[in-house]
Amino acid sequence: MLRWVLLGIWTALVVSRIVVVASAPHTGLTFFGIAEAVAVTVGVAAVVVAVVRARSVRRRRADEALALAIRRIDPTVWLVPAAPTPELRADVHDARPEVTLGDRVTWAFGATEASLWELEERRATRLLVIRWSRMVHVGIEDVTGQRNASAVAMHYVRPDDTAAVATFFVRAAPGSRRLLGRGPRLTRLVADLARERIVA
Repeated sequence: MLRWVLLGIWTALVVSRIVVVASAPHTGLTFFGIAEAVAVTVGVAAVVVAVVRARSVRRRRADEALALAIRRIDPTVWLVPAAPTPELRADVHDARPEVTLGDRVTWAFGATEASLWELEERRATRLLVIRWSRMVHVGIEDVTGQRNASAVAMHYVRPDDTAAVATFFVRAAPGSRRLLGRGPRLTRLVADLARERIVA
């Protein structure tokens, strides 16, 4: 709708300029030049905003589709939109060599385990499972190269009894690319995870 309105305004300005030039050739056209420049600027800004918003909506819908798929399997889990750290990418590659993590993943925290999920085309894929009984410690770590974001670190024991750590960034919301730094939200998440670990 906005694009059609902008196109209509631009067309009206062009037609008005043609009419004025045809009926009074010596009339100053400064007003039309300014109006057209403003219309073009507003139009370009509107298109850029629409493109950015459309990408954000697509990311949010992908996160919502993944959340729906996970909750069909276990409706009791609580979900945390995340972004993988290089360390998590390496862990997943060790466990699933055929998988290359994207920029957006989701952690599902349930009564007995924490599981890492990714949307692969239209299919929800579980990539990593950590049982709470195998969890040793949950904390916050600063990651080299990330100035504004801190990672949640889950130290656990693999089924073969080797020590491992899964670190991940927390995204501000489903569909968002903004990562959380140290603050109340990240502190509360770590406290909730530690409580789940102890209860389990």
